Amino acid sequence: MGILNSILHFLIPPERTLLHTAFEQKQYFEMKSRLSAAGIRHRSRIIGGMQEVANRARTGGNTPSRYELYVRKEDEYKALQAIRR
Repeated sequence: MGILNSILHFLIPPERTLLHTAFEQKQYFEMKSRLSAAGIRHRSRIIGGMQEVANRARTGGNTPSRYELYVRKEDEYKALQAIRR
């Protein structure tokens, strides 16, 4: 039963409520550490990672990245309180 739950959790994560979007790595890690310190389970999605860096290496310029943090719906209020401190 544990393996089945792990597979379902991977395919359909319970952390589906977008909590925070950051465009700087420093801000992303700050919010992530606040959630971890509060004991709130969360997931991250990083858009514009290494593939974007490789594309931009040829043309130059900044690499646009977007960092999204997701939590469970029932943890949303607690998570908002944690990141506002």
